[in-house]
Amino acid sequence: MAHHDDNFKDESGIVPIIVGIVILVGMSALPATIGWIQAFGN
Repeated sequence: MAHHDDNFKDESGIVPIIVGIVILVGMSALPATIGWIQAFGN
């Protein structure tokens, strides 16, 4: 049987959430970013 440690904090669950939020914001901002590049790239 596994030993239970009350002081152990599992922080691995927060990393995929942060990555998902970053990807979501990045995908939402992608059309605007493309527009800025096209507007100021010429």
